[in-house]
Amino acid sequence: MYQFDRQLSIGEEGEAFLDGFFAPWFHIRRATPAEQRQGIDRWFVDARGRRQSVEYKSDSTAARTGNAFVETISVDTTRKPGWAYSSQARTLVYYIPPDGLIYIIRFRHLRVVMPRWERDYPTRAVSNAGYHTHGLLVPLHELERLAVTVFSI
Repeated sequence: MYQFDRQLSIGEEGEAFLDGFFAPWFHIRRATPAEQRQGIDRWFVDARGRRQSVEYKSDSTAARTGNAFVETISVDTTRKPGWAYSSQARTLVYYIPPDGLIYIIRFRHLRVVMPRWERDYPTRAVSNAGYHTHGLLVPLHELERLAVTVFSI
């Protein structure tokens, strides 16, 4: 069963690491609670003042399995869409802590490949308290192919 508190802790550690990693290139502002409900975790502002919305995902299991968990349904009892469809962020930063891999992916590109991924890759449900979250198990080489940048640290 999915352990919410443990996953939250992993996510918070990942967010702190990513903030520090990207700080030399961007001024980083945390999203407001309203923005977070839209799937935006951070705003990155570059030296020219251009800003972009970012959603962070940390996935330590991907290092072991070789697959990213791309969430398609967040809450199955209400059919709430997962972040792959619902995020309003421009950019996805997908971090795999044990391997030190960071994939930078544009959501508009992700959504173009989702129909193929749904056809080609298996879906898994993760149990939560009273509901399930569903996602595709997408090989990491697909994230690498889709990414505009990959950092290996």
